[in-house]
Amino acid sequence: MQLSVVILAAGKGERMLSNKPKVMHEIMGKPMVGYAIERAEELSPTNTVVVLGYGKEAVEGYVKGYGVTCALQKGQKGTAHALLSAEKFVKGHDALVLYGDVPLLERSTLEGFLNFFRKADTVTFMTTDVENPAGYGRVLMKRDRIEKIIEEIDASPEERKIKRINTGICAIPGRLFSLLKLIKADNKKGEYYLTDICNIAQQKGITVKGYHHGRSSEVLGINSRKELLDANVTMKDRVLDGHMKNGVTLLDRNIYIESNVIIQKDTTIFPNSYILGKTWIGEGVSIGPNTFMRDSVLHDRVTIEGFVVMEGAELEEGVRVGPFSRIRPATLLKKGVQVSNFVEVKNSVLGEGSMANHLAYIGDAEIGEDVNIGAGTITCNYDGKKKHKTIIEDNVFVGSNTELVAPVRVGKYAIIGAGSTITRDVPEGVLAVSRVQQRHIKAHGRKKQCAE
Repeated sequence: MQLSVVILAAGKGERMLSNKPKVMHEIMGKPMVGYAIERAEELSPTNTVVVLGYGKEAVEGYVKGYGVTCALQKGQKGTAHALLSAEKFVKGHDALVLYGDVPLLERSTLEGFLNFFRKADTVTFMTTDVENPAGYGRVLMKRDRIEKIIEEIDASPEERKIKRINTGICAIPGRLFSLLKLIKADNKKGEYYLTDICNIAQQKGITVKGYHHGRSSEVLGINSRKELLDANVTMKDRVLDGHMKNGVTLLDRNIYIESNVIIQKDTTIFPNSYILGKTWIGEGVSIGPNTFMRDSVLHDRVTIEGFVVMEGAELEEGVRVGPFSRIRPATLLKKGVQVSNFVEVKNSVLGEGSMANHLAYIGDAEIGEDVNIGAGTITCNYDGKKKHKTIIEDNVFVGSNTELVAPVRVGKYAIIGAGSTITRDVPEGVLAVSRVQQRHIKAHGRKKQCAE
């Protein structure tokens, strides 16, 4: 069977009270429409089409990263009109209609729906029951046959009491796709309702089927900030459960891990940690409490102590960071590096076995192997107009409270005396000391206090 999946993502979402297109609001770090596309791609369709409308530039810019086809709905004229906007891309295939604001839909649910649809071989809608059906189209059914779908605005008081609703998800055989063109906008909103395909089909003697799904929270759209929050909570638990299933130890559920994060087995994550973006974490890693991490790569057996902030960094095997460290973008810490208390590193490489354990700033620097960076050391990389590079070669010892005024290079095996300001290159193997001569001036100390 050739299947085209059409994802309707053209709506503004008035109840979100936002200038952002509704489908671009994020669930665990990913726009809602991304989840719909991923579920569609899991079905291995012939084609996936996203129908754009409000905020089309933003939505298209994001969805093109998935390699999907985009179609444009010109004007908000209803769901049938939106689906017909993708007609030339469906090309007579069977069409599965999904929605960009339904992020919690699971693969198994779609597979069950499609199996039902294939056996029914007719127009099929997914239904569910809700306690409060306000805002949804009501469904009149006899067994698995749909007799009528009534939009709420057109429903009678009695019909509004019906708790079985239309989720909007539906499948249409390729041979019946042309029925959409017979739908008219003869309703109170003046829109072309996709659900009116039921009436058109029945007029032609075609049965319309309903597939009932029991978990309504999974198949309903997100229409408000409250529903967005609830969806985040649900997805967060799914993400955490998935990592634990794959061998990750979580010490509390008060951990935020976005959906694109990858974590290998035997890693342990402490409470109050936030791991965001395209972060990859290897095996046997320990991430301490109150850590914030985004778009970083941690190789095997890395240890992150508590209160670390990290973004855009790569840490090789056995690196130790923290507590109270900040690792900024474009930083590479090679095997066995230690960066500890109140140390900030930015756009720098630290070679294997090097250490910066206390109160240091390393920016725009290239640090060799087995280098010791003493407490209070600063690479002075900015002259007020542009950044300059500091190079420290292998086996250098930098004493405490040193200022390295870039551009500057320190040769191998050199020692920098504590309290020095280094403004010129330091040759290999020397001791560099730059200090004001200490003087003792009498009668300028603190006066002795006489006992009364």
